[in-house]
Order: sequence, then C-alpha cells, then structure tokens
Amino acid sequence: MTLTPRRLLVAAGALGAVHALSFAPWPAWWLQIGCLAIMLRLALSPQAGSARSAAMLGLTFGIGHYAAGLCWLYISMHRYGGMPMPMAALAVLIFAAYLAIFTALAMLVANRLINAHARPLDAATGLAWAGALAGAWTLADILRGWLFTGFPWLSVGYAHVDGPLSALAGWLGVYGVGMVAVWVAALVALALCAAAPRARWTWAALGAGSVLITLPLSGLHLTQPAGPPVSVRLVQGNVPQQLKFDPARSDNAMRAYAQRIAEGSASLTVLPETAWTMPWSSTPAGVRETITDALRGGARAVALGAPAIEVDANVTRITNSVLLLAEGPTGVISRARYDKHHLVPFGEFIPWGFDWFVKMMRIPLGSFARGALAQAPFEVGGQRFAINICYEDLFGEEIIESVRSPVGASILVNVSNIAWFGDSHALPQHLEIARMRTLETGRPMLRATNTGVTASIDHRGKVLARLPHHQEGVLDVSVQGTDGLTPYVRAGNLPVIALALTALMAGWLALRRRAPIQ
Repeated sequence: MTLTPRRLLVAAGALGAVHALSFAPWPAWWLQIGCLAIMLRLALSPQAGSARSAAMLGLTFGIGHYAAGLCWLYISMHRYGGMPMPMAALAVLIFAAYLAIFTALAMLVANRLINAHARPLDAATGLAWAGALAGAWTLADILRGWLFTGFPWLSVGYAHVDGPLSALAGWLGVYGVGMVAVWVAALVALALCAAAPRARWTWAALGAGSVLITLPLSGLHLTQPAGPPVSVRLVQGNVPQQLKFDPARSDNAMRAYAQRIAEGSASLTVLPETAWTMPWSSTPAGVRETITDALRGGARAVALGAPAIEVDANVTRITNSVLLLAEGPTGVISRARYDKHHLVPFGEFIPWGFDWFVKMMRIPLGSFARGALAQAPFEVGGQRFAINICYEDLFGEEIIESVRSPVGASILVNVSNIAWFGDSHALPQHLEIARMRTLETGRPMLRATNTGVTASIDHRGKVLARLPHHQEGVLDVSVQGTDGLTPYVRAGNLPVIALALTALMAGWLALRRRAPIQ
C-alpha cells in the first residue's frame, strides 16, 4: 500500500509513541533503534519528497515520542495543580511539540545537507547522510538540554542503559551513546531502502558492526574502588503530595523521619528532598531531641533535605538545600550544606512571561536562589558524598563538576520528591537517568526519595537494592566509593560536540565532491 503524505505523518506519530516504550519502565534498546530506523525509512521514501517533508515527519515522530513519554506531566498540572483537564492535556501536547522541534531541526539539516531525495543513495551518499543525521540529531539534543535552562529528559542515549552501547557512556556521555544509536538506526534505514539484496546485507552488517565494536569497552575499568565501605540508610517517607505542606502532616512526617534516624546505626542517614518543609532552625523541640540523641557520640550524620533561609542587608535568600547534620559542641549542628544549583522552571522559579500559567495551578511555588555549580562534597566515613537534588541529575555536564575537583566526590547522592507525578513512569525513568550518570562518572549513586525510586546503584549502573514505589520504608546499604576520572568526566561534552560537527562537515564535503546529477 502506498502511503500518502498524511498517512506518512500518522505513521511517524505512531512510531514516536512506540519509541517511548524503549525507555524505562520497559527498557528495550533494540526497539529504540528499530522505531527510529523505520521513521527514517519513511523520511527517505519518494512519498516524503523533500527535506521539508522529512522535517515534518521528524516533528510528528517527536510529538508522539514526547507526548507518550512525558504524559506524567499531566498528573502534576491536573491532579495536584488543579488545572482543568483540557488545559493540562493541551499543555502536555504543546510542550511535546516544542521538544519535537529539535527532532525536526535535525531531520531538516541532515536531509537538506545531503539532499538525499535528489540523488541515488549509493554507498558514499548513504554514509554521508547517516553521519550527518547522527551529528545533527546529537547537536539538536544538546541544544534541547541547554536552551531555556534545558530539558534533556528522554534523550536517545537513555534507552541504552542496559544495551551494548552503554559501554560508550564513560567515554562520550549520554549524547555520545545517542549519537551512535542514531547512526546505527540510519544504517538500518538504508538497509530497508536498498533494492539489491547485497546492498541490504552490507548496510545491515555495517549497523551490526557499529554495535559489536563497542563490546570490548564494557570490560574496561575506568575507575577503581577507593576508601572504606560506608553504611548508609536511605529513607523513603511516602508523604502524599497533597498533604506535604499541611502543617499537621508535616509535623507527623518530621517525627517519623526522626524515628527512622534513631532506629538506625548507619554512618550516614539520607532523607529525601524537602523532608523538612521548614528550616532546620524551626524544627519542633521533641523532633530535634530525638535526632540529637541519635547522633550523640559523633560517629553518625544525617543528610536532611530542607529549605535554608539567609537574610543579608535586608535581602532574604531562600535555597532548596541539603544539610549535613552531625554532633557539635552545642548539640546537633549543620556541618555542611548543599544548595540546589539547577532550578526547575515553574517549580522553583517562574520564567518571565509565564505568571498567567502559574496562576492556573494551586501548587505551592517558591522563588529560590541558586547555589554554586561546584560545591564541596559531604565527608562521612572516609568517603566524599556529592549531593544533587531532584532533576539536577539530568545534567551530566554539571554532575561531573562535583567529581572533577581536586577533592572530588567518590559517591553521588540524589535526593528527590517527584510525588507530583503519582505512580507513573516518571519514577523508573528518573532511575534510568541516575544509572546513566553512574556509567558516565564511574561513581556509585544513592537515591533517597519521597515516593520512589529509592535505590543503591553501583558504579557500573547496576541497581543493587531498591524500595517499592509509594511505600514508606528504609533501605540499609553498604556503599563502596570509587576514584579515578573517566574520559567523559575529564572532557565533558566537548568530544561529542566535535564528533557531531565533524560528521556534519564530512557529509557536506562528501556531497560537494560528487558530480551533480544531470
């Protein structure tokens, strides 16, 4: 059956929705490559006709992908924010369309650069197109992760945490993993386009070889164990989001958290983001006494998520922070503090011009100050714990700053509260993102969350232990820190940006050197 342009767009949108299934909680790296390859095959079909048509296919593919993969945003806006159902659904679609623009841009650049519809896709042109597409897609993804504070959620590379391409993470980061995945998908698309059996097998073999060549990297150890293992207690409070800011419920939550601290014996107890909805100085006396008694002797510490307030020259500065509490000369004191650096638009600051949107929701919002990009890690039990809060762990190029410094982190810790999104696939997606950070840095990561996923992840991305979603509980683990810097920690995204630009330039040069079609 010949597909009309309209049917091509419908097919691309459906493929995008299926493409979202390749990410957590249904990770399937092969499905990611397969869906993208079929979409690219549609873009190369005679019915697509032009680079502009290919860009429209990329746009509808992206809308399907992001609308299906990020539909959990609807929960925060409608269920907890009180936004009318049609407006919340429309907001998700508009956001998906915005993110899909970057996919469309990559398709437009690659197909126009190579002019794939104006000439036969022989070996030289096909390779040039595949390289240009991988480069353009990667640069578009990096731009999406930076522009307007960035939103790199569902970048292609995350689908490969459990696949063979994950071996590239410590070298090129998530964008490098994604670049190779798009390259492979483009080669599979060329195999689907080829008329001659020999050409089909050649393209397929090149794609398979591009995957197989990465396998030896998985056996390399880029970091090594360092220092003594440390016992850590991770606490999952499971405080319902609609009750989190209720004074009575907040008081009960603090007492429950204090009891969990008192019951344990770990060197470090980690509580979730904003476990305290008030500054530590406002802690009720009974709760403070319970924690003071538990930390007496100086052998234990607590990482506590709480707002921090400073007043300087009549200017009030509020930060979303994690305090390191330990025994001091006058009782329990805050020995160190981490202030969140990468703030969430609409949640922690209101972007210019969007006051009207925020007023539609009944969500307690704050205007927080930013912490520094690189902050000193918490030193406990001979290890150095670098804190990141909530979706800060999306930004690998920022996480590596805590590992690079002369006294860089040996263990990463994420504290989160994404109860805003219910029991949706946002939770396992966030765990998948954290696993990618461990592969990039060669550091283990601990996650203490309000509703999930609270977990211990080793330095090779393996989940060692976890708590079920939406259940109150504790996870007692022993964690081994690591030392050494992966190539990605040393260089960040610069190498993959250089590779992507080189692929684009090589495609352009390959096209110029070919004689024009008569």
